[in-house]
Amino acid sequence: MVQGTQSLIRLASPDLHDEDLERVLNVLKSGELVQGKAVEEFENLLSGFTQIPHAIAVSSCTAALHLALISLEIGVGDRVLVPAFTYPATANAVERCGANIELCDVDPLSYVVTPESIEQYLKSNIQNQFKALIVVHEFGFPADMKAISEIAKRYGVLLIEDAACALGTSANGHHPGFYSDAACLSFHPRKAITTGEGGALLTSSSKLMEKFKQLRNHGINNHNGVFDFVEAGLNYRLTNFQAALGIGQLNRFQRELDARKKLAAIYMEELKSLTQIRLPKLSPGHSLQSFMITTQPGQRDDIKRSLANLQVESNLGAQALNCLTYYQNKYQFTRETCPNASTLFTAGLVLPLYGKLTPDNIRYICECLTKILGEGQ
Repeated sequence: MVQGTQSLIRLASPDLHDEDLERVLNVLKSGELVQGKAVEEFENLLSGFTQIPHAIAVSSCTAALHLALISLEIGVGDRVLVPAFTYPATANAVERCGANIELCDVDPLSYVVTPESIEQYLKSNIQNQFKALIVVHEFGFPADMKAISEIAKRYGVLLIEDAACALGTSANGHHPGFYSDAACLSFHPRKAITTGEGGALLTSSSKLMEKFKQLRNHGINNHNGVFDFVEAGLNYRLTNFQAALGIGQLNRFQRELDARKKLAAIYMEELKSLTQIRLPKLSPGHSLQSFMITTQPGQRDDIKRSLANLQVESNLGAQALNCLTYYQNKYQFTRETCPNASTLFTAGLVLPLYGKLTPDNIRYICECLTKILGEGQ
């Protein structure tokens, strides 16, 4: 039975230890606050963990997306295919390069694009050549990058991964960044590892790595101690103390991934008999950044309020770009443009999932949902 004395179960909570705060304090005391040794250490750890040769830390995932796009020379008049179900930053970065987006709908259970849907879209628009494709591993579900990369090569399309939710995701046996030109990570507080704000680019290309590093730091070129500004660059650097906050979390991250998978398995077992919700598709390579269920039409907000009354935080998942005012006004998108994304936007509900939760916490949340929906009685 649901108890009324339950303390608040938050939607997300970073895995921060005293040693992480001590590391940040040491950086602050050192006076080396901007990009420095801690950033370099964090980048090396990211490269080692992901097994992608180059990791470039930046100020946010949006900054990473912007750098990826401009480094690949995507600009005015270019067309970029983007999943409809994602955070708007994915498409906003394209817009700020002067390029135009086209939307591809997502699978209703995995929440990501499929090779079949991408190829169908590229084939049907062959007369209007796309310059690039962005794949989003929504909530950490691994899109089929091997097949998608083969399609991208066949159609001559550049490939970028929005891996904001996908640190630790394994797509076809490899981390995001292996099959693409670049993958973009986020370290926002909602993510499994946080540096406050922050992000990173992963790439196997030494040429792109040098371009990313140059553009994140005002376009500076340092040749034997002589500085010159050779690009109209930006200030997308990550601070040293932000990187220091991430180092310990990254060293412990495999434990966090393992804990999330065990907790998600409880959700799947406890909720499988509820007829009024649809569970997500899971995969062995899923990093489980978030766990989103799909409710019946019109139910989501009532369920969210009821959970809050029972001390459980929840939230909507991602947005459907075709339902947002800016993109509707510019491109005349409607709900029917990408119906799967529209349904996920209006009916998706993200439940708490992070390593500090206990199996009893998850069972309590499932018990609350069962009671709210009037099932299992």
